[in-house]
This record gives sequence, structure tokens and C-alpha cells, in this order.
Amino acid sequence: MIDLRKHSSRHLETKLILPIPETQRYERELHYYLFSPPQLYVNRSTYTEDRLLTKFQSHGRYSSPEITLEELLDEHNQISPLTLLKRYATDLARDGASVPERNVIHELQSIVNSTRHENKACLQDCKDMVKLGMHSDLSNTLEAWQANSRKLLATLRMLMHELENRFSAENRIVLAFQWSDEAVSLLCEKQAIDLYMTSTSLQNEMAKTLSSLLTLSREEVEYRKRQGYPSGSNNAEAVQYRKAVLKKWTQSSLYLVPDVSRWPKRVSEILAGTAAGVAMAFATLTAVFAETTFIKNSLQWALIVIIGYVFKDRIKEWLRLFFKAVLPKMMADEISSFLSPKTNRKICSSRIRLKFEDVEGLPAKVKEIRKDKSNPFQDMLPKEDVIHYIRNLEMHPLTKHGLDRDQFPRENNFTLVTRIRLDDFLKEMDDPNDVLFRMDPNVDELDQLNSERVYHLHLVLREYSKKEELDLYSHYTVVLNKGGIVRIEQMPLS
Repeated sequence: MIDLRKHSSRHLETKLILPIPETQRYERELHYYLFSPPQLYVNRSTYTEDRLLTKFQSHGRYSSPEITLEELLDEHNQISPLTLLKRYATDLARDGASVPERNVIHELQSIVNSTRHENKACLQDCKDMVKLGMHSDLSNTLEAWQANSRKLLATLRMLMHELENRFSAENRIVLAFQWSDEAVSLLCEKQAIDLYMTSTSLQNEMAKTLSSLLTLSREEVEYRKRQGYPSGSNNAEAVQYRKAVLKKWTQSSLYLVPDVSRWPKRVSEILAGTAAGVAMAFATLTAVFAETTFIKNSLQWALIVIIGYVFKDRIKEWLRLFFKAVLPKMMADEISSFLSPKTNRKICSSRIRLKFEDVEGLPAKVKEIRKDKSNPFQDMLPKEDVIHYIRNLEMHPLTKHGLDRDQFPRENNFTLVTRIRLDDFLKEMDDPNDVLFRMDPNVDELDQLNSERVYHLHLVLREYSKKEELDLYSHYTVVLNKGGIVRIEQMPLS
């Protein structure tokens, strides 16, 4: 299912998680139908399809490792990055060159990514427990998280100190340990505060547990100050920037290598040349026909030559549209692949097309979803402008003969993130602030009401697979004003 959220005031972000196949490849087809109000003038007469395509930016990565803190700390779990780090630390203590630097750094990044993922899941579980009144389960969950987090921090710091005593302070492995230690500390501090705020309504029932959360948070702040980490600063801006740097660094181990194909451009050039050649051949044959049939420079000769050159340009355009209609796969606007950084093999192949659609030409299901049930006169209003963004995905196994779990123990899922920039939809909007007056129902005075001028941008998402008999739709209303996105509302499907 495609998930939609607000990334910034002018960016929408969609996320799709797909399993990486064990042996057999499979396909997915994604459709984004963006319905724009006609007064915003985002249509084929004001924008080219190539320009709007640049507003859709995507990146692919492995999904964060789904390892619980218990599994991370389990010494018998052979795929736990902490278990691997202990083994690496032992080997490095004997021989500093026995383990590739990149392997150690990768496992450190995996610990941070796993902790971040597990903290989010734990926080959501606690919120659900509070809503359902499961106070006993909540107390056990909070205590278990604290115990596991303290054990994780202690283990990671023990390994770090061992290597600090073995190598110089400038060693990249030592620096990677310190960065990971700082990142996990920040995650634990934030999680402790989030859990406290989620459970603060139960202060009387679990005062001791909640107090220990604040203690853990305070201890981590003091620890980072003693270590001299940048995030130990009292400057909030510096701390936020450091968090962003650490997050980008740790998640870099998940990102796949993008490889954009030149094939669409080459095909477009070949077909454009073919269309130009056919058009020129028509014009030349027309000129030859005029020369052999009529007297040169006569009225008939001139008319035939003019008609030939007029139709030459039209033939080029007709052939271009014809090729685009009958060869959609070859005429993709962008073809790219996401490659595994370990094997350089394709994880996912992608073909993208973008085009303007007429409302009448949309699939019946999409028109039914978009239909405004509250407005019986919708057919009398100007038609919305529809941007149709299509992405065909083909998922491949990680290795030639299928997924090798020894080489890829934690790479289970592929995450595709797509950001949609909405700047062009804001240019023609009216100023957001407006003033309304109405009579006060209680006294004979006018009430002044401040209001905002908003616009509704509708987005219908579809995930489709014929072989798997999968056909999922979702419908969102993006409320906008001149300043950007006000909110996103998920609409019910009829």
C-alpha cells in the first residue's frame, strides 16, 4: 500500500515498501492521478510534461532492519549486528587489519538503524496501550525498553573503549564507533522523552517507571557532554544539525545505487529522426510530383509545394504522437535501476511516464473515486486538469541464483520514496488571508471573521499487479493555500 504524508510545506512524500524476492522476479504498477483546480493553470498549455516530471523525485533503499532490541542483544543470534561487532572487535584486538573497515562501519550503522526502527514501533505500541487502558502491559513494555536500551548502550560503549585503547583517535573504525554511540544516545534520549509524554496521564499509577525514563534521558545528555560530542551542546540549532548529519550517515548503508538509463533519450532521438525523415520524404516527393506534373512557378506548382511543406510539419507531430501511443514502454520518460552496493546487481528496474489526461478518458474506477458526491453540479463546472504519473517496477532477486541469506541476512524489503514538489500549483493562488463579516446572532453588531483562502488538490493512488490480482486504491485531498500545504485528508473510498 502506498503511504502518503506531508514532507514539508511544499512537498508531498509517498512511501512504498516491497519485499525483495527470494528467487522469482515480480512486477508492480503505480499510478498517481493528480487533479488540479482549473484556476491554477497547471495544464498542457502552460507546462510541458518534461518540466512537470522534474517535480517527482525518487530514491530507493533497503528498508530498515526489523530487529527487536531483544534480538539485537541476543548473543546466539548470528545475524544480529551487535553479535557480529563483538566478533570483529575480538579479531581486531589480535590483528588490526583482519576485518575490512567497511564491514565494521556497516554493522555499526545497522545497529543505529535497527534501534531507530524498533523505537518507532515501541512508541506506537505504547500509544495503543494507553488508548486501550492496558496499563500493566504498558508498564512491562516501558521497563523492558529501558533495560534493553541501557544494556545496548553499555555493550556498545564497552566495545568502543576496547578499540580506543587499541587504535589511535583518528582511526576511522574508532570514529565510526563514536558516531554510532552518539547516534544511539540521541535516539534513546528522544525515545525516553516520547514514552514519558505518551504515558504522563498515568503518572499516579507508574510514577517510578516514568521517573526512570526522565533519568535515562538526563543521563544521556550529560554523557554526551562529557564525551565532547557535538550533540552535547546547549545550542539547539547545533544539536538539530548534528542529528541530521548522524541520520544521513547511518542511513547511507541502506541506500541503493541509482543507475539512470540513456535508452529513452536515444529512442526518442531515433524516432524523432524517423519521423523527420518520413516527413521530409513526403515533402520531397510532393515537390517532385509538382515538378513533373505542372509548369514550374505556376499557381498549381506553388500550391502543391506549399501543401507539401505544410503537411511535412504535421506528419512529424502525428508520427511522434503515434510512436508515443503504440510504444509506451520504449517511450518511457525515464528508465532507471537501483543497484545493490555489494553485488552491483539490479534490485529494482523502473520505467516512468508522465502525461496530461482528459477527465473523460480516465478509468471508470478513478472517475468514480474522484466524483464529488456533495456537488451535483460538478458536470457544469470547468474540468479539472489531471496529471497522470505512471511507474512500472520490476523487482529482482539480490543474486543471480536467488537470495543468499548468508550474504544478505537482513535485506528483506525495498523502500521506494517519491517526493512531489508543489511549487507550480501555488503561483496562481490568491492571498491566503481574507476577512468576512456577518451579523452577530445575539446583538445588532457585525462580527469580523478572519479566514483563509484554500484550494483542494485531489490525489488518487493506485497499486496494481495483474499476476497477483492486486488492485489497491487510495484517495487524498491536499488542502493548499499560497503558503503551501495546510493539511492532508484521507478520503473514504465508495
